Amino acid sequence: MFKKLKNKKGFTLIEIIVVIVILAVLMAVAVPSVMSYMNEGKNAKYQTVARAVLIDTQTQYAKAVADGKDETAAKNAIKSYVAAKQYTGLDKAGDVTITEITLAGSGSDAAEKDIKNIKCTIKLDGNTKNVTVDTNKNVTVG
Repeated sequence: MFKKLKNKKGFTLIEIIVVIVILAVLMAVAVPSVMSYMNEGKNAKYQTVARAVLIDTQTQYAKAVADGKDETAAKNAIKSYVAAKQYTGLDKAGDVTITEITLAGSGSDAAEKDIKNIKCTIKLDGNTKNVTVDTNKNVTVG
């Protein structure tokens, strides 16, 4: 009878439990890391769109000033331009809404000022986030 048991091959229950415990510990460490990388990737999409919006905002402000518009008219022209544009990576036009444009510079003439920072909401993959971007292209995703 002992000869038959010695010829049997396989894993004991303890060996299988040890392997399962090791896999569980590895998963407990790996899953949070993977999730944080996924969040960083999503924030990178918001940052890319926000930087593109900043460039468009600066361009449209310069164009509006060159056309002789005052500060308020220039801001309104920027907001309507950005709202009508579809940015790369977004589903449709209107996924970006500028909520605030801050100008820097002194004087009452719009030509003496420039874009300091913008605040906007960006709708991406069904989520909407508030984003602030300044002229140094520093982006804060809220």
